[in-house]
Amino acid sequence: MVNRNGLIDDLSSYFYKEGHLVELDDVKKYVSSPRLFDLMIRALPADGLVHVGDSFLDKRTMLGDWPQRTYGISLHGWKSIQAEVELVDVFHMNDSTVSKVQVWPFDPASLPEDAARLAVALSYTAAELYAEPRIVGSLNDILNELGFWVDPERY
Repeated sequence: MVNRNGLIDDLSSYFYKEGHLVELDDVKKYVSSPRLFDLMIRALPADGLVHVGDSFLDKRTMLGDWPQRTYGISLHGWKSIQAEVELVDVFHMNDSTVSKVQVWPFDPASLPEDAARLAVALSYTAAELYAEPRIVGSLNDILNELGFWVDPERY
């Protein structure tokens, strides 16, 4: 899993080719996405939660985000708040009282910056990358210095 200590170094060593970045699609064959499922929640108590997905990229790149910020929470954390929150299915696209929540098997706040970058990149599906190709550019902005990249020609 992406929260394993030393994973980035291990991947870099395993996929090492002189002068080449490691393609994220190759990494996805060995490391699973941390994203278990998504929820839309009105008035989320976001204290202690970290941004993931588009909100993570928006803070680090020029990717514009939706009014609905994206937060990550552990499965354990989700179980502890699920009875107290309002899930929504339908909302106006400009409704900033709604947050997108990605449930991960571990707390995304526990990751150091480099591992968080890789985890967020792994959390995107191919369908999401096809639907919004600007995400590929933002992912490359945060991944290249780690030695990874997403091939824009695939999306």
